[in-house]
Amino acid sequence: MVEKNSDDEGSARWVLACELRRLRESSGRSLARLADEIKYDRTYLHRLETGERLSKLPVMEALDRTYGTGGLLVRLWGLARLDAFKDKYREFMQLEAKAVILHAYVATIPGLLQNEDFAR
Repeated sequence: MVEKNSDDEGSARWVLACELRRLRESSGRSLARLADEIKYDRTYLHRLETGERLSKLPVMEALDRTYGTGGLLVRLWGLARLDAFKDKYREFMQLEAKAVILHAYVATIPGLLQNEDFAR
């Protein structure tokens, strides 16, 4: 089964990983056989099934065709991608909550300071 992490459980990425593994096992395929059928690396497919990686659209389309799921995997992949973008900022938000000082660097001069005297 997919490795459970309390933060990931129930996320679209976790659901996609579980569904990929369930579909492969119910079809009676090994990872090696599936890799040969759809022409992707076995370790790459394993990472998809554990939720460690999030694939590209052509991989999901190939898996949809192989399993005959009628676009289900592509739709789950779209939701999982949205989760991935949210995760990108999760660490930043946790660090920001602990921050004491905020440094901001601006490449332009604020509008009120853009006057003739300042330019000289």
